[in-house]
Amino acid sequence: MVWNFRRAFAPGFAVFVVLAGGSVASAGDPPREMRDLVRMPKHELEALYLASPPAPAPSGFLPGRAITNPGSRFTVVNSRATRLAWQGKIFRDDGTMINRVFGFGKVIPADVYHGESLIDGQPSLILDYSASKLWPDVRDEIREVAPGLYLGVMYKGKDQMQQKMFFTLDARR
Repeated sequence: MVWNFRRAFAPGFAVFVVLAGGSVASAGDPPREMRDLVRMPKHELEALYLASPPAPAPSGFLPGRAITNPGSRFTVVNSRATRLAWQGKIFRDDGTMINRVFGFGKVIPADVYHGESLIDGQPSLILDYSASKLWPDVRDEIREVAPGLYLGVMYKGKDQMQQKMFFTLDARR
C-alpha cells in the first residue's frame, strides 16, 4: 500500500518541491547559495570539494543545511526537514565549535584545526569530535567553495571512517 502511494504521488510531489524551491544553479555555474549546493548531485559536490581551498576558521554562528543522499529527488525535502533539528555550527575563538541543535547551542562540541582531508590528503578545516561524548567517532571536513560559502563532508566510523553525508554553511548571513 505504501509503495502504491509513493508510486502515485512521489513524482508530482517532487515537481512541486522543485517549483517551490526557487532557482537552481546550472551546470558550470559556481554555487551562490546553500540551496545551490543542496540541489547538486554527489559527483558534482565531490568535484567542487576537491577543487576548493581549505576554509579559514570562521567565527560565530553559521547557518547550515544537511545534504543527505545528494542527487535524489528527496534531497531538498530531507535538507529542509533536518533544519528542524540541526541549524548550523557556532565557531568559537578558542579553536572549538559547537553544533546548534533544536535552537540550543551547546551540543556536540568539536576541536577545530587545519589538517589533511580523508578524501584527497589536501588541507581542509577539520572538526574533530573525538572528545565528544555523543559523537566520538565523527569527523567533519570543510572547504570554502565561494567567498563565505562552505561545503563540508561528514565521516563516521571507529576503525575506518566512512563518508556519511555532505553539509553546507553560510558565513555571509
